[in-house]
Amino acid sequence: MCGLKDAIPIHFKPDGGRFQKTNTVKLIKDTDYSVSFNTKPAMNIAKLMVNGELHRLELVNGKSNDEVSNVRTYKTLFTTKGFELTKSGKRREILIVIELENGVYMKVTLQCKVYAPGDKSHAQWGDKLSMIDMDCSLDPAHNYVTILKEKYL
Repeated sequence: MCGLKDAIPIHFKPDGGRFQKTNTVKLIKDTDYSVSFNTKPAMNIAKLMVNGELHRLELVNGKSNDEVSNVRTYKTLFTTKGFELTKSGKRREILIVIELENGVYMKVTLQCKVYAPGDKSHAQWGDKLSMIDMDCSLDPAHNYVTILKEKYL
């Protein structure tokens, strides 16, 4: 995930137990971001919704009918246009719902802080976020993915 203008890297910081999640992703208001999703084993992503808004996905690696490839990569654009700045001591959640093949759903909540465009010193303080690796489980009796572990890298 990175900002499109000047390829601004995304940062995160551990927040311990102060908030609902242990890590906070730092975003800049009114910024467009390129976001990639990898599925391993390779699965088709049918739909992606971010905060209730449907996003167009582009398959960039692994063909949708390719049984050999073990990873499938999709990308989309995400914007923070219209987001309110996050006040000190507060966090906001971004809800991501992914519909995988066969009607299986995955729900991911990102804990974020949104900074003003000129506040790059705070927005870039912390660790650079390359990816969020999630170990998941799919119970055949249900139509949803359970996230067992998240690792911010």
